[in-house]
Amino acid sequence: YIQGGYEWNEATSSESDSPISTFYLKRARVILSGDAAQEKIDYRLQVDMAGSPQICDLYVRYKPLNGLKMQLGQFKVPFAIENELRGPTSFEFIDYSYITTYFSRNDNRYDGIKAGGRDIGFQLYGGFINKEDFSIINYNLAVFNGSGINTKDNNLSKDLVARIIVKPIKDLSISASYMYAETNFNGVAYMKSPRWSVGAWYNSRHWVARAEYAEAKFGNTDASSLYALAGYHFERPWSIVARYEFINDTSNILNQERITLGGVYKPYNFLRIQLNTTYTMYNKPQALIDNALGVNLMVTAIF
Repeated sequence: YIQGGYEWNEATSSESDSPISTFYLKRARVILSGDAAQEKIDYRLQVDMAGSPQICDLYVRYKPLNGLKMQLGQFKVPFAIENELRGPTSFEFIDYSYITTYFSRNDNRYDGIKAGGRDIGFQLYGGFINKEDFSIINYNLAVFNGSGINTKDNNLSKDLVARIIVKPIKDLSISASYMYAETNFNGVAYMKSPRWSVGAWYNSRHWVARAEYAEAKFGNTDASSLYALAGYHFERPWSIVARYEFINDTSNILNQERITLGGVYKPYNFLRIQLNTTYTMYNKPQALIDNALGVNLMVTAIF
């Protein structure tokens, strides 16, 4: 699939008042996948050709039981809700939440690792108490290098990630996750950066609602973030969504709020058009601007 579009923004960040006006190519990915042994084994290779070509996913999974499945390779870190469970071709907005971006290894602002939310490692996962076509209790237990994608570990520690999701009914999920990491960053060896999150989401044929709160500690910096969103799916092809979120930290790296209004138009299975309008409020003492308005139009073509 290919994702590209046009973005206009009054400012690039709270450190600069330079505007953005650009066409862009966000993702250009090729995916090869398959299964064997009566679907008890499957594999996936995903390569992104936008910018410098790189391998995003490369893993094999073994699924002997619904309650015990195994995954080995390079894949998304199961921390919080969106990073692993909401893919770019189905996500309600163009840009992920602050929690997903800054706490799930999609941006290197806090710990120096920008890895598309992925890492190299091994995990056990599965579900218990099956009801209709879903499991009431779902879990992930994973260990990762903690150095990002396509690279060996650069210290002796490993990242540990645990997540549990409870689904009392099919359309409602409640999530809690924890991640412990020690990262070499800014000359600090084994910088401790534990983080946790709690959240819930409701997703039915027409309605979607999701909220999540997370806290993290990156060395001497404490950070917290929250988002809440709601949307309505009309009878195909239209959807509308709205989201409020904030992120704060004690080092004033990112102290801001953001409101996003979005619409999704999907006339065909292979074509998806999204329009987002974003209003960002910068709360940093040294901010050169108080707020910024942005518009982003993205087209997804799936082949």
